[in-house]
Amino acid sequence: MKARLYILFGLLFLFSCSEPGKIVQDYQSIDHEIWSDKQRLSFPFEIVNNKKAHNLFYMVRYNKDYPYYNLYVKRFLLDSTGKEISSTLQGMYLFDEKTGHPKGSGWGNDYDYSILSDSNFRFPYNGKYTIAIQQYMRKDTIEGVSDFGISVSEHE
Repeated sequence: MKARLYILFGLLFLFSCSEPGKIVQDYQSIDHEIWSDKQRLSFPFEIVNNKKAHNLFYMVRYNKDYPYYNLYVKRFLLDSTGKEISSTLQGMYLFDEKTGHPKGSGWGNDYDYSILSDSNFRFPYNGKYTIAIQQYMRKDTIEGVSDFGISVSEHE
């Protein structure tokens, strides 16, 4: 079942890459669905027009066994040399606080959720960047998140 989902997501990824204004859309797998607070996920990309504003989205693949209703991540923006330009702590709700229903779309026990991180974000200059993500929950490891991704596109 999971293999079919990954094939479907792979096809969706291929078709979504052709969208105009899309800079990057990428997921990284979290081994055995156990995300350590030491594990940084890195997403490299290039900005060719820093005069344009950009939208940044987080994309989370998780299951109903995830033990919390929210997820906190720390985002690091790095330049081409690996120097940290900025960092920010952001939270998102994966489950509705009142009903407990998972957010996003899904089949069976697995869900995909995309949430806007920043709208009208401006990069300081043209060039190569990396967005690095770490889970920032109160536990050293969290279970139930299988993949985490980002999407960066030009703001229209």
